[in-house]
Amino acid sequence: MMKNLLFILLAVFSLQLSSQNISFTFVNARNTNDGTNDFYEADIYVASDTDFIVGSGQIYFNYNTEAFGENVHTNTNFEMLQPDGSILATSFFAGSVFAYQSFIVNDNTTSRVSTSFQQLASSGTIGMPVVSSTPVHLYSIKIKYADVSKDPNVTFETGSVFLDQFYTACGPTTAVAFGTANCTSEPGSQITGDSYDSTGAALASDVTWTGTSSAFWGVTSNWSGAAIPNATNNTIIPDVTNDPILNSGSYDINDLTLNSGAVLTIDNNGILNVNGDVSNNGSIALTSNLSTDNSSVFIVEGTASGQVTFQQNGLLANEWNVITAPVSGQSIKDFAENAANDIRVNTTVTPNRYAIAYYDDSNADGSKWVYYTTDDLSSGTIEFEVGKGYAISRATDGGVSFTGTIETTNVTESVVESEWNAVGNPFTAYLPINDLSGENFIASNSSKFDPSFVAVYTWDTTQNKYTATSLLDAESKIAPGQGFFIRTNSGVTDVNFTASQRGLAVSGGGSMRGTSQKSNMSFELEATSNDITVSTKVLFLNTATKGLDAGYDIGNFGGASFDLFTKLVDGSTDENYTIQSVPSDSYNDLAIPLGLVAQKDSNVTFSLNGNQLPADTKIYLEDKANGTMNDITEDSYTATITELDNETGRFYLHTSSKTLSTEDPILETNTVNIFKSGIKQITISGLTTNATVKIYSILGKEVANTEITNNNTQLDFNNLSSGVYIVKLQSQNTEISKKVVLE
Repeated sequence: MMKNLLFILLAVFSLQLSSQNISFTFVNARNTNDGTNDFYEADIYVASDTDFIVGSGQIYFNYNTEAFGENVHTNTNFEMLQPDGSILATSFFAGSVFAYQSFIVNDNTTSRVSTSFQQLASSGTIGMPVVSSTPVHLYSIKIKYADVSKDPNVTFETGSVFLDQFYTACGPTTAVAFGTANCTSEPGSQITGDSYDSTGAALASDVTWTGTSSAFWGVTSNWSGAAIPNATNNTIIPDVTNDPILNSGSYDINDLTLNSGAVLTIDNNGILNVNGDVSNNGSIALTSNLSTDNSSVFIVEGTASGQVTFQQNGLLANEWNVITAPVSGQSIKDFAENAANDIRVNTTVTPNRYAIAYYDDSNADGSKWVYYTTDDLSSGTIEFEVGKGYAISRATDGGVSFTGTIETTNVTESVVESEWNAVGNPFTAYLPINDLSGENFIASNSSKFDPSFVAVYTWDTTQNKYTATSLLDAESKIAPGQGFFIRTNSGVTDVNFTASQRGLAVSGGGSMRGTSQKSNMSFELEATSNDITVSTKVLFLNTATKGLDAGYDIGNFGGASFDLFTKLVDGSTDENYTIQSVPSDSYNDLAIPLGLVAQKDSNVTFSLNGNQLPADTKIYLEDKANGTMNDITEDSYTATITELDNETGRFYLHTSSKTLSTEDPILETNTVNIFKSGIKQITISGLTTNATVKIYSILGKEVANTEITNNNTQLDFNNLSSGVYIVKLQSQNTEISKKVVLE
């Protein structure tokens, strides 16, 4: 049968040859047991120096007959597997049609087995996997042991003349959702120059902790054979006098086994990557320090059993922190009553209330955090939800600990649509918010953010408020156990945390995102009062508009007692923005409404930080209360807040290459009135200059545009359907907006 298959392959693909370096390797070789039988399993990976789509192929494996017996295929002791994620498991239409077929296994000799496959989908089928220089999972093999005590000695066959039976995919090459391969008219090419590396087929050896010299992981004399375990070693930790402490450095191992009574501690400078499974009959302790933003990292690629305790240190007395439990199974009652956690309790109310709360944005301001009471937790059945953020507060300086099982696969957290949600990193490793690879939390959930809030919001102690980290910012990551806020889009009921994104803390500086989208122009406005400085940023991007640009206009979280933000230049939304992106060619003629939240009788100083506008462009802060136009390009400006200020209207930012003053034709927004004077009629009064009136639908589409010159103007919009509209009034340097309802 194998000879027939080879003949078919050679006939189909004719004499087309492709000389390129294609390599095959073993990955994750391991012994498994189904409760009755022992098996050898390994994954086969493929890579190439020239990108190609897999067509058909044939690979041979040698094996030790003492371990498996002879003729493993004939004796039904060999399986060719196509696990999810492997190339040969590629399918379309919800798994109803597969890209590859004819999986054939034959005994080539008594100690060698042949595996082969043939494509079904054409090379132009959208979604066909591409092999590149990065090794990818092709398929897997599984062999039943006859004697598990014998060395399997599984290897690729590399020395026979019948190798090089690997082909690129047949056409058609035209992109379609699914197309059947036509290997007669549009054959693929036979790939020559195959190479095979059997190193990874060897089973990992065992290294056992002895603790002979000390408790430190990185000391060779503490291990059997005087060798610190590596990625090819299974690591065993028995119950000995010196339990291991991984206090610094990064280590990779294969499987990890803790015997009963054994304790492994990974300090906040330690990193342990387990490429296989964790069997934990003892305990594992992890530590993180909130004050230094430094955490241990524990990543398990396989499965993990047993208890892990995560200790979050660096919490200050009577201060609130939004954190999450990076383990599952922690009872909130046990957590609250753990004396070492020293959680505050309000005993002046009945039932008593713990300083542990979840966030409900649907509640009124001041009541959004919902505190657990002694009645709530009386049964002890409520557990911390993995991926959810909680506010907690200690009575004294110290830390809190969570005990449970760690997450090794993707986590889906339920959220409420169109609201602020408190969530958190569910892993015992850092989670990228926005790293340059594109594999990060924001990118993975991009469609789930409110378009005005495509960002992660974390507490900034220097600004005393929640600040945004978006795809526009330098690389940043969320530490294990760290909570944060997101604002969801309509219809969104969950967000995803991706296990494959688990990693380390940021090791170096990042760069601004969207380099193809941006110019080099930007500025940041700071406001300082009572030793607190807050800021808002304006970016000038090539593709930005004066309206909402999702991911580039980043909304402000709000709720702070001292805050600074802007409104969109075109007034098409009512949101406040901490970052606003505008067209790159608008830097010489721009007016931006500025919002300030400040206390009565306070002094606020405005200044620029990181001004990257051209040298001849000035930035002015207009103060309508004082009737002044203040050049803040080089100097600061201080204003006294005579009334509690929490809205826009008093301050405006202007950019111009000419000198501006209050004598310039600017709309007096304190005197201009826009109001509905009829069913579909709008009246504008108080004008002192010519202006343009634009009407936008609630979705931001411009539906009317007209010029007005009179002090008291009536505009009829009988052609518009009933609904909510935004009226934008614009002069040369300033614009104001108001929402109206046309009946």
